[in-house]
Amino acid sequence: MKSKNAITLLLVCIMGLGNAQAQESKMADQATEVKSLNKIRLTLLGVTYEREQKIGKLSSVYVAGGAAASFAVQSYSYGSTSKTDTYFNIFPTINAGFRRYYNFEQRNKKGKKTANNAANYYGLDVSAYFAPLLDNEYFGNGEIGITPQWGFQRNIGKKVNFELMLGPTVRLGDGDPYFGVDGRIGFSFLL
Repeated sequence: MKSKNAITLLLVCIMGLGNAQAQESKMADQATEVKSLNKIRLTLLGVTYEREQKIGKLSSVYVAGGAAASFAVQSYSYGSTSKTDTYFNIFPTINAGFRRYYNFEQRNKKGKKTANNAANYYGLDVSAYFAPLLDNEYFGNGEIGITPQWGFQRNIGKKVNFELMLGPTVRLGDGDPYFGVDGRIGFSFLL
């Protein structure tokens, strides 16, 4: 009987140690504030290098540069005749912005990973799109985009983040200002 109790006690101790180690590894993925990151971002329509610099416990600024593609559909209607044209182009681009992460504490309390800035954010993005590399009449000589944004980043492994960003945008270029929706969806590979 004593050996049965000793074995039970030994199993309880082993399970307790295993649980303690699981908690420690779980806590290693819990950040309490943002950190500075270098990233290569691969989105549906582009690739950029980004430096995100911590400026406060839950705030960062970023600067990025790379190439982005644009796809446009334009419809015309002349009385009973209609026509639809599609355009594609590639632009060199740079952008800078501010992010304020707002749910680190809630994610930590729920036991979710917050390492590598895996949290929701809001902010402002200012983008410069330079003259297109392909020649067509739809795209002008470049434009500036200003976008209040909401987004989130989530970890997919230790060195990869998934990111989604959305927001209303105004684009200023050669013609009239354009109002629309801007977005970004893709993966960031941490350097």
